[in-house]
Amino acid sequence: MSELSAADEKAVMHALRHPRGRYLVDRAAQLSGVPRSTLYDWRRGSIYVPDFGVASPLAWSYRDLVYVRLLAWLRQLGMSRPDAAERVQIVKGTIAQGTSVRMIRSDGRTLFLDDEAQMGPNLLPFDDFLGLLRRFDLLEPVEELRWRGRDRVWAPDLVTPSTHTHISPWVLAGDPCVARSRIPTAAIHALRTERGLATEEIVDLYPGLTPEATDDAYTLERRLRGLELPAPAAA
Repeated sequence: MSELSAADEKAVMHALRHPRGRYLVDRAAQLSGVPRSTLYDWRRGSIYVPDFGVASPLAWSYRDLVYVRLLAWLRQLGMSRPDAAERVQIVKGTIAQGTSVRMIRSDGRTLFLDDEAQMGPNLLPFDDFLGLLRRFDLLEPVEELRWRGRDRVWAPDLVTPSTHTHISPWVLAGDPCVARSRIPTAAIHALRTERGLATEEIVDLYPGLTPEATDDAYTLERRLRGLELPAPAAA
């Protein structure tokens, strides 16, 4: 993930303190990288209860996407479900109270924040807290995180999911849009797959939309649906 703009960082930090954005389970799974079956299982077992966990239909907020990623990383490192759940709730509560968290580390047994994070080894692939927003990419995930037996799970950067797209918790309930617009990437996918429109025909429907942005948005949606995946992230 490239350096966040001041506006994006402000929006993200506010969304980590409050339930902004709203995603039904399929979209929450696509964007977080955590399978829908696992999200439901965590909800039933009170391992992670989403912000809209008593709503009908059940829904997850933008910050839920971030925190279930943290929970997934801790499980991938071998931390027990109860321990991982407790630590994620501590982080969520700490940030909700207005405390700024910049650093995060884990040795697979516990979780360290800020000053504590300077001590001990780190098995997470990042040590800055906003690293949780970066592309989520696991090869050979633990069984709990597998998508129907697949050996890889993937989800996008939660601010800039692709070259021409953007996510803001404040725009269209946090769904991915073409950058600098309110055009949902899901709408472009639907126009291609359900109505059979070519790139040029979709561009004609939206003033200012470019062919490059259209194709990029369509590719993102294919990746979110598991129809194709980008090359694995560098180790």
